[in-house]
Parts: sequence; structure tokens; C-alpha cells
Amino acid sequence: MSTPANIVILLCCSFVFMHLPWTDGFHPPRNFASPPIRTFQPASTSSSTSLQAFKWPTLPSFTTTTETNNPEEIGERNGLDPEYPWRFEGRFIFRPSLVRISKDIQPPSSTLLSLFGYSLGGSVVLEYDVSPVGPYTEYVTMGGVVSLGKVDTGDAGINIVERTLGVGQWGTNLYVSTQIAEDVCQNVWGVPAQVADIEFVESGDVLADGPDDDDDDGNNNGNRKFTLSGWENARIMNSGECEEAKRYGNIPIYWTPTIKALWAPLLLPGKREGTTSEEQLLPLHKLRLSASALRLKRCQRTQAQEGEVPLGLALVVDNVLIEIGER
Repeated sequence: MSTPANIVILLCCSFVFMHLPWTDGFHPPRNFASPPIRTFQPASTSSSTSLQAFKWPTLPSFTTTTETNNPEEIGERNGLDPEYPWRFEGRFIFRPSLVRISKDIQPPSSTLLSLFGYSLGGSVVLEYDVSPVGPYTEYVTMGGVVSLGKVDTGDAGINIVERTLGVGQWGTNLYVSTQIAEDVCQNVWGVPAQVADIEFVESGDVLADGPDDDDDDGNNNGNRKFTLSGWENARIMNSGECEEAKRYGNIPIYWTPTIKALWAPLLLPGKREGTTSEEQLLPLHKLRLSASALRLKRCQRTQAQEGEVPLGLALVVDNVLIEIGER
């Protein structure tokens, strides 16, 4: 890690996860009212004959524009709690590295923390068994520790309330394995995601992140490729155990999707009429994180990027439940 403060942050996060069994457990889904069922009612007619009741069907118009689906409705609202309408289930690893920062790459509306030109970054790799758009995988490159994020906590379209987030982790790039996952990220939450070829190799004595491929030879249809070996080490529990295991945590987290950053649940006081313009304020969502198992495991970085210093380990979390709330 790049600073003593960052070391404390990581140790605190690890301490919280390692004591998950002593926290309040996962709440079962609440009962939801079934949506109203639409029934077809034939047009009433006073005629006593089928001939009089007959009407020519309305033919399609070739001049009228056909209404399309709202892009914000991509994906299923599959949440278990009305306050968190979207849910993801699966497993993930966080592989920390020291990364050299560049003045040319800075997170908007927040401050990048560093010491001697380095911050805490790395990668987060996720395998979703359940999501609003079905199973898919995700690879996020982490750019460093950030602070003082400017966010809007007012009602969208009604008022603006500027607040400031404390400390978080910023992601520079987010890659997903399917086109529909890219669509839901961009259109529902405003995440600038990209499609990539993310390959999991189950066998391997230890987890290994890499090598990465920029597809210079054109073998991946122009998409980047990421390879994760020894992925069986990320499966702490088998499928049968996951179905019966209890999740612990319900840890609240803030999320600013437009800059791909997760934040500690701390909002500093703000004011309704802030000095930051509405365009500069980050949209804010609340997340809730629960899991059944957590381990620290060895993890190799087979192809470190320029300026990257891998730390040789990974935080592995299995049978995780990530719940996303509205803005």
C-alpha cells in the first residue's frame, strides 16, 4: 500500500469481513404483491349478430414511427428488497497492487490519494451466477484510492443537494463478458463498461491474474482479453453449500457508477446550493454487501502493467450478494 492510512483502511476492511459471522445475517426476501394481470375485454356491442359485431382489424402504419423500449428498462429488477431493486450473486477476488499514478488520468469530481507517486490499485474480478441480465463475468482495473467525492443526494429532477464522500476505491476501466451486460451497465446505471474476452481456467495451484491481451493480432474481434488461472481457488464453497449457506454482513457501501468507484458509507455535511455545478456532481447509489465465506489467498500477477507492483495475494469472497439501490 502507498500510505500508512491506506494500510489501515485495508486492514479495517479485512477485519470487518473476517468477522462477518458475528454481524447481522442476510434478511430473507420480503413478500411482494403480485402485479395486476391484464385481461382482454372484447369491445361491447349492442348488435345481436356476429356480422354486425365484426370490425376490420387496424393495419400497421408504414409512416408512423414504432415506439421502442426504454433503454433504462434493460435487465430484470430481480431484487429481494424493495429498497434494492437489483441483485447480483456469485464470487469475486480483489488483487491489490501499488500503481504509479499519472497526472493525465485523474478521477472526475474527486481527489486521487498517493504517496511518492503511487496509490493502491490492482484488479477486481467477478463471476456472477445471478444478475439482472443472467450470468456473466467482469474485470475491473483499479486506479487508486480517492477521497472528497462530490455527489448529488437530492431528488433527481427536483432539487440538488451537494454532499462529499470520505474515502473510496476508484476503477479506471470496467470490462464485461457479454453485450447485454454492457448495455445494462451503460443504460441503467451510467457505467462506462466495455465488452472483453474474460477467460477462467479452473485448474492451477494458485490464483493467477494474466496475461492480458490488447488484441493487436485481431484474434478477439477487437476486444481485450483477460485470463484468470486457478479459478477453482476462488470457489471456497461448492454449489450445494452455497444454496444452504447463510450470508453475513449487510454491509452498506456507496457507489458512484460513472467513475466506477466504491466508497465507505460516510457522507460529509453539504449544502443545498453548492459551489459545484450539477454536471460535476456524481450520481450516487447505495449498495449492500453480504457473503458466506472469505479468505486471503496467494495470487500471482503474470504480466504486470508498467508502474504496477503486485502484492502477491488476493481477497477471495464467495457466495456474495451485491444489492443495488436506486439513485
